Amino acid sequence: MIKQYFRQAFKRGAVSLVRRQVFVWMMVVMPLLCAFFFFDLMHKGPVTRVPVGVVDLDNSSTSRALTRNLGAMQNVEIKCHFANFQEACDAVQRGDVLGFILMPAHLEERALSGNHPTISYYVSYAYYTPASMMYKGFKTITVLANGAIATVALRTLGMRSEAISATLQPVATQVHPINNPWVNYSYYLNSSFVPALLALLILLVTAFSIGTEFKYGTCRQWLRSSGDSITIALTGKLLPQTCIWCAIGWFIQFMMYRIYQFPLNCHPVIMIVAMVLFVLANQAWAIMAMCVTPNFRYGSTLCTLLGMLTFSFCGFSLPGESMYNWVEALGYVMPAKYYFLLSCDEALNGLPLYYTRYNIAALIGFTILPWLLKWRLKNECLHPVYVP
Repeated sequence: MIKQYFRQAFKRGAVSLVRRQVFVWMMVVMPLLCAFFFFDLMHKGPVTRVPVGVVDLDNSSTSRALTRNLGAMQNVEIKCHFANFQEACDAVQRGDVLGFILMPAHLEERALSGNHPTISYYVSYAYYTPASMMYKGFKTITVLANGAIATVALRTLGMRSEAISATLQPVATQVHPINNPWVNYSYYLNSSFVPALLALLILLVTAFSIGTEFKYGTCRQWLRSSGDSITIALTGKLLPQTCIWCAIGWFIQFMMYRIYQFPLNCHPVIMIVAMVLFVLANQAWAIMAMCVTPNFRYGSTLCTLLGMLTFSFCGFSLPGESMYNWVEALGYVMPAKYYFLLSCDEALNGLPLYYTRYNIAALIGFTILPWLLKWRLKNECLHPVYVP
Protein backbone atom coordinates (compact mmCIF):
# COMPACT_ATOMS: atom_id res chain seq x y z
CA MET A 1 0.00 0.00 0.00
CA ILE A 2 2.84 2.39 0.83
CA LYS A 3 4.44 1.64 -2.53
CA GLN A 4 1.19 2.45 -4.27
CA TYR A 5 0.83 5.77 -2.47
CA PHE A 6 4.45 6.64 -3.16
CA ARG A 7 4.00 5.76 -6.84
CA GLN A 8 0.98 8.04 -7.04
CA ALA A 9 2.83 10.88 -5.33
CA PHE A 10 5.86 10.42 -7.56
CA LYS A 11 3.69 10.39 -10.68
CA ARG A 12 1.92 13.54 -9.52
CA GLY A 13 5.24 15.30 -8.98
CA ALA A 14 6.64 14.16 -12.34
CA VAL A 15 3.52 15.15 -14.28
CA SER A 16 3.54 18.63 -12.74
CA LEU A 17 7.07 19.14 -14.05
CA VAL A 18 6.02 18.24 -17.58
CA ARG A 19 2.83 20.30 -17.63
CA ARG A 20 4.40 23.59 -16.58
CA GLN A 21 7.08 25.17 -18.77
CA VAL A 22 8.26 27.28 -15.85
CA PHE A 23 9.94 24.21 -14.36
CA VAL A 24 11.92 23.60 -17.55
CA TRP A 25 13.10 27.20 -17.65
CA MET A 26 13.92 27.44 -13.94
CA MET A 27 15.47 23.99 -13.50
CA VAL A 28 17.32 23.46 -16.78
CA VAL A 29 17.63 26.55 -18.96
CA MET A 30 18.37 29.22 -16.34
CA PRO A 31 21.05 27.41 -14.28
CA LEU A 32 22.93 26.13 -17.33
CA LEU A 33 22.68 29.45 -19.15
CA CYS A 34 23.86 31.43 -16.14
CA ALA A 35 26.67 28.97 -15.39
CA PHE A 36 27.95 29.12 -18.97
CA PHE A 37 27.70 32.92 -18.97
CA PHE A 38 29.75 33.42 -15.81
CA PHE A 39 32.29 30.69 -16.59
CA ASP A 40 32.90 32.00 -20.09
CA LEU A 41 32.91 35.64 -18.95
CA MET A 42 35.81 35.12 -16.54
CA HIS A 43 37.51 32.26 -18.36
CA LYS A 44 40.61 34.32 -19.07
CA GLY A 45 40.94 35.50 -15.49
CA PRO A 46 40.71 39.08 -14.20
CA VAL A 47 40.20 42.16 -16.33
CA THR A 48 43.47 43.49 -17.78
CA ARG A 49 44.68 46.38 -19.95
CA VAL A 50 42.09 48.90 -18.77
CA PRO A 51 42.37 52.08 -20.93
CA VAL A 52 43.67 55.03 -18.92
CA GLY A 53 45.17 58.45 -19.58
CA VAL A 54 48.08 60.46 -18.21
CA VAL A 55 48.31 64.19 -17.48
CA ASP A 56 52.01 64.99 -17.03
CA LEU A 57 52.40 68.64 -16.12
CA ASP A 58 55.96 68.15 -14.86
CA ASN A 59 57.60 66.37 -17.81
CA SER A 60 60.66 65.53 -15.73
CA SER A 61 62.73 62.36 -15.68
CA THR A 62 60.84 61.19 -12.61
CA SER A 63 57.38 61.74 -14.10
CA ARG A 64 58.41 60.06 -17.37
CA ALA A 65 59.75 57.08 -15.43
CA LEU A 66 56.48 56.79 -13.54
CA THR A 67 54.57 56.90 -16.84
CA ARG A 68 56.73 54.11 -18.29
CA ASN A 69 56.20 52.00 -15.16
CA LEU A 70 52.46 52.54 -15.37
CA GLY A 71 52.41 51.49 -19.02
CA ALA A 72 54.36 48.33 -18.20
CA MET A 73 51.68 47.13 -15.76
CA GLN A 74 49.28 44.41 -16.82
CA ASN A 75 46.29 46.03 -15.15
CA VAL A 76 46.19 49.20 -17.25
CA GLU A 77 47.06 50.44 -20.74
CA ILE A 78 47.93 54.08 -21.43
CA LYS A 79 45.72 55.17 -24.30
CA CYS A 80 46.08 58.95 -24.24
CA HIS A 81 48.34 61.72 -22.97
CA PHE A 82 46.45 64.90 -22.08
CA ALA A 83 47.71 68.45 -21.84
CA ASN A 84 45.55 69.47 -18.90
CA PHE A 85 42.96 68.31 -16.40
CA GLN A 86 39.93 69.43 -18.43
CA GLU A 87 40.90 67.41 -21.49
CA ALA A 88 41.24 64.31 -19.33
CA CYS A 89 37.82 64.85 -17.71
CA ASP A 90 36.21 65.26 -21.13
CA ALA A 91 37.81 62.02 -22.32
CA VAL A 92 36.44 60.15 -19.28
CA GLN A 93 32.95 61.53 -19.93
CA ARG A 94 33.14 60.47 -23.58
CA GLY A 95 34.28 57.00 -22.58
CA ASP A 96 37.64 57.19 -24.33
CA VAL A 97 39.38 56.24 -21.06
CA LEU A 98 38.06 55.03 -17.72
CA GLY A 99 40.39 57.13 -15.59
CA PHE A 100 43.60 59.12 -15.55
CA ILE A 101 46.53 60.02 -13.33
CA LEU A 102 47.62 63.64 -12.81
CA MET A 103 51.25 64.50 -12.12
CA PRO A 104 51.47 68.15 -11.01
CA ALA A 105 53.95 70.71 -12.23
CA HIS A 106 57.32 70.87 -10.43
CA LEU A 107 56.78 67.32 -9.11
CA GLU A 108 60.44 66.33 -9.04
CA GLU A 109 61.64 69.72 -7.81
CA ARG A 110 59.18 69.89 -4.92
CA ALA A 111 59.78 66.26 -3.98
CA LEU A 112 63.55 66.72 -3.77
CA SER A 113 63.12 69.86 -1.71
CA GLY A 114 60.84 68.07 0.75
CA ASN A 115 57.61 69.96 -0.07
CA HIS A 116 55.53 66.74 -0.47
CA PRO A 117 53.83 67.12 -3.87
CA THR A 118 50.52 65.32 -4.47
CA ILE A 119 49.90 62.88 -7.33
CA SER A 120 46.17 62.62 -8.05
CA TYR A 121 44.29 59.93 -9.90
CA TYR A 122 40.67 59.88 -11.00
CA VAL A 123 38.75 56.64 -11.46
CA SER A 124 35.29 56.16 -13.00
CA TYR A 125 33.38 53.50 -11.06
CA ALA A 126 30.71 53.14 -13.72
CA TYR A 127 32.30 49.73 -14.33
CA TYR A 128 33.29 48.30 -10.97
CA THR A 129 35.75 45.55 -11.93
CA PRO A 130 37.84 47.61 -14.43
CA ALA A 131 37.79 50.49 -11.96
CA SER A 132 39.20 48.22 -9.24
CA MET A 133 42.02 47.11 -11.53
CA MET A 134 42.71 50.71 -12.48
CA TYR A 135 42.73 51.84 -8.85
CA LYS A 136 45.18 49.07 -8.01
CA GLY A 137 47.54 50.18 -10.77
CA PHE A 138 47.38 53.86 -9.81
CA LYS A 139 47.90 53.01 -6.14
CA THR A 140 50.98 50.97 -6.97
CA ILE A 141 52.43 53.79 -9.06
CA THR A 142 52.01 56.34 -6.28
CA VAL A 143 53.82 54.02 -3.90
CA LEU A 144 56.59 53.57 -6.45
CA ALA A 145 56.78 57.35 -6.85
CA ASN A 146 57.96 57.69 -3.28
CA GLY A 147 60.68 55.14 -3.92
CA ALA A 148 61.72 56.78 -7.18
CA ILE A 149 62.02 60.20 -5.58
CA ALA A 150 63.91 58.78 -2.61
CA THR A 151 66.27 57.03 -5.03
CA VAL A 152 67.08 60.31 -6.82
CA ALA A 153 67.67 62.05 -3.50
CA LEU A 154 69.98 59.32 -2.22
CA ARG A 155 71.94 59.28 -5.46
CA THR A 156 72.58 63.00 -5.16
CA LEU A 157 74.14 62.21 -1.78
CA GLY A 158 76.51 59.77 -3.44
CA MET A 159 74.98 56.53 -2.15
CA ARG A 160 75.55 53.39 -4.22
CA SER A 161 72.71 51.45 -5.88
CA GLU A 162 73.11 48.42 -3.59
CA ALA A 163 72.88 50.59 -0.50
CA ILE A 164 69.85 52.43 -1.89
CA SER A 165 67.99 49.13 -2.52
CA ALA A 166 68.79 47.91 0.99
CA THR A 167 67.57 51.19 2.48
CA LEU A 168 64.31 51.42 0.56
CA GLN A 169 63.43 47.71 0.79
CA PRO A 170 65.28 46.10 3.66
CA VAL A 171 63.08 42.98 3.52
CA ALA A 172 62.14 41.49 0.14
CA THR A 173 58.81 39.64 0.06
CA GLN A 174 57.64 36.89 -2.26
CA VAL A 175 53.94 36.14 -2.73
CA HIS A 176 52.89 32.58 -3.56
CA PRO A 177 49.08 32.18 -3.78
CA ILE A 178 48.24 28.72 -2.46
CA ASN A 179 46.62 26.38 -5.01
CA ASN A 180 45.90 29.30 -7.34
CA PRO A 181 49.25 30.69 -8.53
CA TRP A 182 47.51 32.29 -11.53
CA VAL A 183 45.40 34.47 -9.16
CA ASN A 184 42.41 33.65 -11.36
CA TYR A 185 39.35 35.40 -9.92
CA SER A 186 37.05 32.90 -11.61
CA TYR A 187 38.34 30.11 -9.36
CA TYR A 188 37.34 32.08 -6.28
CA LEU A 189 34.24 33.91 -7.49
CA ASN A 190 32.44 31.39 -9.70
CA SER A 191 33.03 28.46 -7.37
CA SER A 192 30.84 30.30 -4.87
CA PHE A 193 28.60 32.52 -7.00
CA VAL A 194 27.25 29.81 -9.33
CA PRO A 195 26.29 27.40 -6.48
CA ALA A 196 24.64 30.33 -4.68
CA LEU A 197 22.62 31.04 -7.81
CA LEU A 198 21.70 27.36 -8.03
CA ALA A 199 20.62 27.45 -4.37
CA LEU A 200 18.33 30.41 -5.10
CA LEU A 201 16.65 28.54 -7.96
CA ILE A 202 16.21 25.39 -5.84
CA LEU A 203 14.57 27.39 -3.07
CA LEU A 204 12.21 29.15 -5.47
CA VAL A 205 11.18 26.04 -7.42
CA THR A 206 10.61 23.97 -4.27
CA ALA A 207 8.51 26.67 -2.64
CA PHE A 208 6.59 27.18 -5.89
CA SER A 209 5.78 23.49 -6.35
CA ILE A 210 4.46 23.17 -2.78
CA GLY A 211 2.77 26.56 -2.70
CA THR A 212 0.74 25.95 -5.85
CA GLU A 213 -1.07 23.13 -4.04
CA PHE A 214 -2.36 25.71 -1.58
CA LYS A 215 -2.96 28.41 -4.17
CA TYR A 216 -5.15 26.27 -6.45
CA GLY A 217 -6.88 24.40 -3.62
CA THR A 218 -5.50 20.96 -4.50
CA CYS A 219 -3.68 20.35 -1.21
CA ARG A 220 -6.36 17.96 0.13
CA GLN A 221 -6.27 15.93 -3.06
CA TRP A 222 -2.46 15.94 -2.95
CA LEU A 223 -2.45 14.60 0.62
CA ARG A 224 -5.24 12.08 -0.05
CA SER A 225 -3.39 10.61 -3.01
CA SER A 226 -0.45 9.98 -0.68
CA GLY A 227 -2.48 8.08 1.90
CA ASP A 228 -2.72 11.13 4.19
CA SER A 229 1.04 10.94 4.77
CA ILE A 230 2.78 14.27 4.38
CA THR A 231 6.13 12.46 4.29
CA ILE A 232 5.12 10.42 1.23
CA ALA A 233 3.51 13.47 -0.35
CA LEU A 234 6.64 15.62 -0.02
CA THR A 235 9.02 12.84 -1.00
CA GLY A 236 7.03 11.86 -4.08
CA LYS A 237 6.62 15.47 -5.22
CA LEU A 238 10.23 16.54 -4.71
CA LEU A 239 12.09 13.37 -5.71
CA PRO A 240 11.79 14.05 -9.48
CA GLN A 241 13.06 17.56 -8.86
CA THR A 242 15.92 16.20 -6.76
CA CYS A 243 17.04 13.97 -9.63
CA ILE A 244 16.97 16.87 -12.08
CA TRP A 245 18.74 19.26 -9.71
CA CYS A 246 21.49 16.70 -9.02
CA ALA A 247 21.98 16.12 -12.76
CA ILE A 248 22.19 19.87 -13.39
CA GLY A 249 24.56 20.32 -10.45
CA TRP A 250 26.82 17.51 -11.66
CA PHE A 251 26.91 19.01 -15.16
CA ILE A 252 27.87 22.39 -13.69
CA GLN A 253 30.65 20.67 -11.76
CA PHE A 254 31.76 18.97 -14.99
CA MET A 255 31.94 22.40 -16.61
CA MET A 256 33.92 23.78 -13.69
CA TYR A 257 36.46 21.03 -13.15
CA ARG A 258 36.84 19.56 -16.64
CA ILE A 259 35.89 22.11 -19.29
CA TYR A 260 37.15 25.27 -17.53
CA GLN A 261 39.85 23.48 -15.53
CA PHE A 262 39.02 24.70 -12.01
CA PRO A 263 41.37 23.24 -9.38
CA LEU A 264 40.16 19.84 -8.16
CA ASN A 265 42.58 18.60 -5.53
CA CYS A 266 40.30 15.94 -4.06
CA HIS A 267 38.60 12.80 -5.33
CA PRO A 268 35.74 13.72 -7.71
CA VAL A 269 33.33 11.52 -5.74
CA ILE A 270 33.58 13.91 -2.78
CA MET A 271 32.27 16.85 -4.80
CA ILE A 272 29.62 14.67 -6.44
CA VAL A 273 28.28 13.63 -3.03
CA ALA A 274 28.60 17.22 -1.81
CA MET A 275 26.33 18.38 -4.65
CA VAL A 276 23.69 15.81 -3.65
CA LEU A 277 23.80 17.04 -0.05
CA PHE A 278 23.69 20.63 -1.30
CA VAL A 279 20.53 20.00 -3.33
CA LEU A 280 18.81 18.12 -0.51
CA ALA A 281 19.74 20.79 2.03
CA ASN A 282 18.27 23.60 -0.06
CA GLN A 283 15.12 21.64 -0.78
CA ALA A 284 14.76 20.94 2.92
CA TRP A 285 15.30 24.61 3.72
CA ALA A 286 12.48 25.51 1.31
CA ILE A 287 10.23 22.92 2.96
CA MET A 288 11.12 24.47 6.31
CA ALA A 289 10.06 27.87 5.02
CA MET A 290 6.74 26.46 3.79
CA CYS A 291 6.17 24.75 7.15
CA VAL A 292 6.71 28.04 8.98
CA THR A 293 4.53 30.02 6.53
CA PRO A 294 2.30 27.50 4.68
CA ASN A 295 1.22 30.03 2.09
CA PHE A 296 2.22 30.40 -1.54
CA ARG A 297 3.05 34.10 -1.45
CA TYR A 298 4.63 34.22 2.01
CA GLY A 299 6.63 31.03 1.52
CA SER A 300 7.95 32.10 -1.88
CA THR A 301 8.86 35.53 -0.54
CA LEU A 302 10.73 34.00 2.40
CA CYS A 303 12.67 31.65 0.12
CA THR A 304 13.51 34.54 -2.21
CA LEU A 305 14.78 36.59 0.71
CA LEU A 306 16.91 33.73 2.02
CA GLY A 307 18.28 33.02 -1.45
CA MET A 308 19.24 36.63 -2.10
CA LEU A 309 20.82 37.06 1.33
CA THR A 310 23.00 34.06 0.52
CA PHE A 311 25.04 36.22 -1.83
CA SER A 312 25.60 38.89 0.84
CA PHE A 313 25.87 37.08 4.17
CA CYS A 314 27.78 33.92 3.20
CA GLY A 315 31.11 35.61 2.52
CA PHE A 316 30.90 35.58 -1.28
CA SER A 317 30.86 39.31 -1.96
CA LEU A 318 32.54 40.36 1.32
CA PRO A 319 34.80 38.29 3.61
CA GLY A 320 33.05 37.12 6.74
CA GLU A 321 35.83 38.51 8.92
CA SER A 322 34.97 42.03 7.72
CA MET A 323 31.30 41.74 8.68
CA TYR A 324 29.58 42.50 11.95
CA ASN A 325 29.37 39.43 14.15
CA TRP A 326 25.59 39.17 13.89
CA VAL A 327 25.74 39.53 10.10
CA GLU A 328 28.40 36.85 9.83
CA ALA A 329 26.29 34.58 12.04
CA LEU A 330 23.35 34.90 9.63
CA GLY A 331 25.47 33.37 6.90
CA TYR A 332 25.66 30.11 8.82
CA VAL A 333 21.91 29.52 8.51
CA MET A 334 22.28 29.16 4.71
CA PRO A 335 23.18 25.73 3.23
CA ALA A 336 25.28 27.40 0.51
CA LYS A 337 27.74 28.59 3.18
CA TYR A 338 28.71 25.04 4.10
CA TYR A 339 28.96 23.89 0.50
CA PHE A 340 31.24 26.85 -0.22
CA LEU A 341 33.49 26.01 2.74
CA LEU A 342 33.51 22.35 1.72
CA SER A 343 34.50 23.15 -1.88
CA CYS A 344 37.29 25.45 -0.65
CA ASP A 345 38.68 22.83 1.72
CA GLU A 346 38.36 19.88 -0.64
CA ALA A 347 38.47 21.04 -4.26
CA LEU A 348 40.76 24.05 -3.83
CA ASN A 349 43.00 23.07 -0.91
CA GLY A 350 42.73 19.27 -1.03
CA LEU A 351 42.39 18.79 2.73
CA PRO A 352 41.55 15.37 4.18
CA LEU A 353 37.84 14.69 4.55
CA TYR A 354 38.23 14.68 8.32
CA TYR A 355 38.66 18.46 8.39
CA THR A 356 35.37 19.07 6.55
CA ARG A 357 33.24 16.77 8.68
CA TYR A 358 31.39 19.66 10.32
CA ASN A 359 30.36 21.13 6.97
CA ILE A 360 29.10 17.74 5.80
CA ALA A 361 27.24 17.25 9.08
CA ALA A 362 25.63 20.68 8.69
CA LEU A 363 24.33 19.85 5.21
CA ILE A 364 22.92 16.58 6.52
CA GLY A 365 21.36 18.45 9.44
CA PHE A 366 19.52 20.76 7.06
CA THR A 367 17.88 17.77 5.38
CA ILE A 368 16.53 16.53 8.74
CA LEU A 369 15.37 19.86 10.16
CA PRO A 370 12.08 20.41 8.23
CA TRP A 371 10.65 17.00 9.14
CA LEU A 372 10.29 18.24 12.70
CA LEU A 373 7.64 20.74 11.56
CA LYS A 374 5.93 18.71 8.84
CA TRP A 375 2.82 18.47 11.02
CA ARG A 376 2.16 22.17 10.37
CA LEU A 377 2.17 21.55 6.64
CA LYS A 378 -0.18 18.58 7.06
CA ASN A 379 -2.60 20.61 9.17
CA GLU A 380 -2.67 23.29 6.50
CA CYS A 381 -3.41 20.67 3.85
CA LEU A 382 -6.30 19.29 5.91
CA HIS A 383 -7.65 22.73 6.82
CA PRO A 384 -6.50 25.11 4.07
CA VAL A 385 -6.97 28.81 4.60
CA TYR A 386 -5.51 30.53 1.53
CA VAL A 387 -4.54 34.19 1.90
CA PRO A 388 -4.29 35.81 -1.57
